[in-house]
Amino acid sequence: MDKSALLIYDGDCAFCKNSLKWAIDHFSEMPRYVAYQNIDLSEYSLSLAEAQAKVWLIQKDKQFGGHRAVAWLFSSQRDLRWRLFGGFVTITSPISGWVYGWIAKNRHLMPGGTKECTIVDRP
Repeated sequence: MDKSALLIYDGDCAFCKNSLKWAIDHFSEMPRYVAYQNIDLSEYSLSLAEAQAKVWLIQKDKQFGGHRAVAWLFSSQRDLRWRLFGGFVTITSPISGWVYGWIAKNRHLMPGGTKECTIVDRP
């Protein structure tokens, strides 16, 4: 695991925080993590809209958003089962990207979600 990697999530979203807690409880390898509300997004070349829309994994000069960040996280685990799942997410990228987008857009309806999790569409 790259110890310089950073996971950026929505600290106001209960679903996002619960997902992070699940990862911390189940994964042997975790990058550093921080809520986007607590950092200067421009330092990572991210806009507020990008940070609100999906989770981000920053690794040196690479950025992975949404399902690609999730795939990276799973693929970085010691347990082969998690790594295989990360590979599956990567291989099925068009589908897993759509699934991630749907979940992100509807995260206020997911278990543990609240109205604070709602992403407001902007024109």
